[in-house]
Amino acid sequence: YLTSRTFFKKHCIKFGELTETVYFCIKTYSMEWFEELPVACPPSDATPCNGEYYRIANGNPATSPDFFSQRRLQPNKIFVGKGINECITRAVSLFKDKGDAQRRLKLPKFKHSVIAVVELEPKDGVMKKTFRDSHYSWWRSTNFDVKQAKVED
Repeated sequence: YLTSRTFFKKHCIKFGELTETVYFCIKTYSMEWFEELPVACPPSDATPCNGEYYRIANGNPATSPDFFSQRRLQPNKIFVGKGINECITRAVSLFKDKGDAQRRLKLPKFKHSVIAVVELEPKDGVMKKTFRDSHYSWWRSTNFDVKQAKVED
């Protein structure tokens, strides 16, 4: 597991000599991650955070645990389902559309929850559109300041 990588700088390793040369390149990030991440996580198609997103939180004000991944909240759980891997379990779920977050509040497990809005910038980590609706997976950096989260009425 790694916690720091060079931000969007490609590193290439050269294999072979003279007539046949192969380059293996990986996208890495130079950011301190809030949680320990597996190798090749975040995925290479994740993009820097930018914009307003909604998160289901437990109270007002929102606190750091409201922005924990499912893996951190449930370290021994076996997560299964289409598109779910260890990297995804270590991301924080966000919604681009407030209505998608509001619909989740109708589920019994979110009965006493609220919606927090955050304005994310590239320093806050990277994200990727995942699953249905306006769901995004966000790999949180240590630069994210939870105090900027505002709970909506």
